[in-house]
Amino acid sequence: MTADLPPPDPADRSPAPASLSLALADEAATGRVAAALARALRPGDAVLLEGELGAGKTTFVRAVARALGLPEATPVTSPTFTLVQEYALDPPLVHADLYRLGDPGELAELGLEERLGADAVCFVEWGARFADALGPTTLTARFTMTGDTSRELTLTATSDRGRALLSAAGSDAFAASE
Repeated sequence: MTADLPPPDPADRSPAPASLSLALADEAATGRVAAALARALRPGDAVLLEGELGAGKTTFVRAVARALGLPEATPVTSPTFTLVQEYALDPPLVHADLYRLGDPGELAELGLEERLGADAVCFVEWGARFADALGPTTLTARFTMTGDTSRELTLTATSDRGRALLSAAGSDAFAASE
C-alpha cells in the first residue's frame, strides 16, 4: 500500500520538513506512527534505524509490515543473526540488522546494496556506521528511550524524497503519536 504524493502547491513557500520529533507513549503509539509512515512509503525508500538495544527498532518495522499487509501469524523478529529478512509484500519489505558486521566489505555478501533503491522498502538497523557504503537513503529514524514503555522518535530526511515523505506522513504521524 503506497500513497501518491500530491503535486507541489506553487503558493506554498514553506520548505518540506527536514525532521520530525514525536513522543511515543507506548507500543500502540509506535504502531500508529509506523502505520502512518507505511501509507506514504514507496518502493526504493530506505530508512536507517538507530537507537539502543531494546529501543523499539524492530517493533517499528513489525508495525510497518503489519500496516503493509503482513499477516499477524507471520513473525517479524530482529534479524540480528540472519542479518536480512525479506517479506513478500507489495512493495517487498527488507529488514536488515548490521549490528554484527565488522566492516563495509561484508555488505556485498548480504546483497543489501542491490535491494536499496530498487523495488523494495528497506529498513536497516545499525546502518549509520555503513551509510557511505549503503548509498542514498530516505530517512533516519532515531529511537530514544524516555521511560519503561515510552520513546522519542526523531525522523530525519536524508534526501529530497525523505523530505517529501515527511511532508506526506508528518501530520498523520504527529496525530498518531498522541
